[in-house]
Parts: sequence; structure tokens; C-alpha cells
Amino acid sequence: MTVTVPFPGASPKEVEEDVNRRIEESVIGLAGVERVVGTASEGLGRISIELSTFADAASVLNDVRTPVDGIENFPPVTADQPEVKLQQVALEVMTLAVSSAAVSEHELRLAAEDVRDELLELPSISQVKLRGARDREISIELSEEELRRHNLTFNEISNAVQKASLNLTFGELRTDAGAVVLHTVSKRRFGEEFKDIPLITRLDGTIVTLGDVAEIRDGFVDEDIVTRFNGLPAVLVRVDATEAQSVVGMAREIKNWLAGYDTPRNMTVGIWSDRAQPSLDRLSEIIRNGVIGGLLVFLSLVLLFDLRIATWVTVGIPLSFIGSLLFFGPADLTLNMGTIFGFFLMVGIVVDDAVVVGESIAAERERGKRSLHAAISGARAVVGPITVGVITTILGFLQFLFVTTANYQIVNVFPWVAFFVLLVSLIEAFFILPAHLSHEKRWSVSPLCGLQDRLRGWLDGVRGGGRSAKRSFPICWRGTPDSRSKMFN
Repeated sequence: MTVTVPFPGASPKEVEEDVNRRIEESVIGLAGVERVVGTASEGLGRISIELSTFADAASVLNDVRTPVDGIENFPPVTADQPEVKLQQVALEVMTLAVSSAAVSEHELRLAAEDVRDELLELPSISQVKLRGARDREISIELSEEELRRHNLTFNEISNAVQKASLNLTFGELRTDAGAVVLHTVSKRRFGEEFKDIPLITRLDGTIVTLGDVAEIRDGFVDEDIVTRFNGLPAVLVRVDATEAQSVVGMAREIKNWLAGYDTPRNMTVGIWSDRAQPSLDRLSEIIRNGVIGGLLVFLSLVLLFDLRIATWVTVGIPLSFIGSLLFFGPADLTLNMGTIFGFFLMVGIVVDDAVVVGESIAAERERGKRSLHAAISGARAVVGPITVGVITTILGFLQFLFVTTANYQIVNVFPWVAFFVLLVSLIEAFFILPAHLSHEKRWSVSPLCGLQDRLRGWLDGVRGGGRSAKRSFPICWRGTPDSRSKMFN
């Protein structure tokens, strides 16, 4: 969370001594506060507070606000009130550019505000900000001659403006008929509304207003901001998403709205950046690479094992990832770049589990066992090593739960992804895969089975270091289980 205190006109040293240091002293040591970092710049004090792991953010927020509000004689006279804010995750979905070279800065800003208001009316959108534009400002330029004529000072005018532009609640009036909340709503938002503020009122009816002694204009703050889109002056409208919102769904809704939007005359509204499309491209790339990898695994297996074994081992790989999605809802996970990258890390381990079980069952069949017994004994032979390997892998990923640096917290989902994927992988490898491989009939036929026999014989020779090695059971053998057993005996 952050505590910001605007301090106009103050040097960084003044901000450090009068603002940052006093806030730091009040929040250091609070329960749930891990680290406090103060940054003093010209006219602004900013305190960044890092929470402890597993701390309740809402509770810490209240604990921080109380001592900050209780600092004696704070903030300084010319500084604004401190703002304590809990930082929320804001992911950029899409940024639109409202551009034109034929209208003024004021009209361009109004058009961007209209776009912002219409976007906020869409069901899935809740955060829209204007970027690349100067903030609005109401300037009040006082006349020295008029001030002297009416014997007015700057402080008197400042107090009059502050009192006349204010939303204030006075409390509650309780009567027998009910309770009435007393409040005044007199906040002024445009320059014209400030002109009738009374500065002097006399008994003879004389009234001197702010408009009599000052020139009031609606304008923009004095900053150097240049934003262009396709060479034209522009204002950017950025749409953000929270953790629970779908970036892809929001982008689709914005594009549908933009297709039917009636653009103002002499203006254009276009897409500056679309962050949803790269996410889709990365997802498509990962899926494409996964398909290619699965085909390569299948080709490698089918050269050495029966077609049935190669097929069901390969099919088990995507099933482990698809099955893990069943746990995403209860665990409050979504399919995003973090979880997809976690899937990527799990590919090799899932392939190893399925291949080891499939190879163990194939080895049991080569020893002359019937398919059902081979499936049971083959899976049972490797259940210990594979289970231990899965447990150690999950333990290795647990450290990612304790990464607290904001820019790297995306890795917090890795342990959950590893646990769900490997859990489904174990179920598939020890229950589903053996069930598919428990049938007697082989799928490999000539000439595939002949190629498989030659490659297995060559591999046995390589494995034996060039010495004569015992020949594996031929895949194309068509005898009965008893005759196969006698051959090996």
C-alpha cells in the first residue's frame, strides 16, 4: 500500500523531514508491515508499505490509517491531506486513442470523456482512465488594482473560495417523524460558477463578487504533454481489468462497442494498443507447440512400442492438463499467462510419468505375462519411484508461494498448477493408462511391427555396449501367451 502527501513548492529535503520521516515513524512496527520505503521528490512525499506474507490487507490498511491520521500537527500547512491506498492489480486490456487535428484541446478532452463514460456503461468494464492529457484546472487571476480598491488580501479571497466550493455534512436531525441528514452540496466544477462568490457584502446592499476582482478561466495545468496518434493530437482512454475479470472477454466487448460507436465529426477513435491479442497469440503458440511436441512423442514411442501403448501414452499427456482445469474453479485460478507458463513447466514431467508406466507394462508383457497381469504388475512396479518424484517436484515448487515482490508474484500460481497437473497425471498413469493397456490384442501390424522389431533389436545392442544382447520380445509375434512364455523360458 502507499501513503502519498502532495506538498506544493516543497523541496525534497523538506518533504523528507516534514512528511516522510513522520509517517515512517508512525507505521514502522505495525503488525503485518514488512518493509517501509519512503521517496521524497519535489512537491510530493510517497511512502510504500510492503505487507508481510499472508497478512490481512484490509486489517493492515485500517491499522496504517489510524496512526497516520493521528500524527500531531500534520500535515504541514501548505501540504494536502495524506492519502492511504491499497494497491490493486490493474491489467491493461486495451487503450483507445481519440485523435483530431481540427478541434481544440478542450473539445478533444470532452470527446475522450464521452468515450470513457460510454465504456463504463458496458457490463464487464469497471476501470477506465484518461492518459496522455493535461488535467483540468480553473485559474483565478486577481487584479492588483481591484484588490487595493476594495482593501482585499489573498488570504481573504482564498478563504472565501474554499468556503463557497464545498460539500459538507452537518450531522443528523432527529425528530418524531424520522431522521434527516443535514448537508450542503455546493462544490463548484466550472469557472463560471465561481464568479458569483461574494467577497464583500455591506448593509447598503453593495456586493463585491469574485468575478469583479478576478478573471476566471477554465483551462489545463501548465505541463508539457504531447500525445499523438498517427501524427494527430490525441487523448488516450485506457481500460484496465482486475484479477477476476477476463481480459479476452473485455477486449471482445470493447471491439463490438467500437464497431457501432458514432464517432464525433472531425475526430477518430482507434485502438492504440490491444493487450488481449498478444495473450491469445501466446496461448495459441503454446497450444501449437504442445501439439507438435505430442506428435514427436508419439512418433518416438511408435517406433519402439506397440501402437496401442504409443497411442494411449500420448493421449494421457493432454488429459493430465485438461483434467487439472477441474480444480481451477475451487482454487480460484484462471487460465492466464501465469498458469499457462506453469503448464509449460509440467510438460516434461507428465511425459516421463506416462512413458515410464507404459514402458514398464510393455516390459512385463515381454516377459510373457497376459495383458491384464502385465498392466497391474507393470504399474505397481513403478508406483513408488514415480510418486516420490511427484512429491519432490511439488516440494520444489512450494518456494514460489513465498515470493512477495510485486513484479514477480505471477509465480505464486506455479505450486498449485504443479499439484493439480501431477495429481491428475498420477491418476491417469496408474488407473486409466493400465486399463487401456490391459487388452491382449496388439494394434501394430506389418510393416510397422517389422520396423519396430528391428529398431528394438538395434537399441538392445546399443544398450548392451555392442555385445550380444538378449533380443526383446518381437512385437509381431502372433503366438499364444503360453507359447510366448515357453519361448522366453
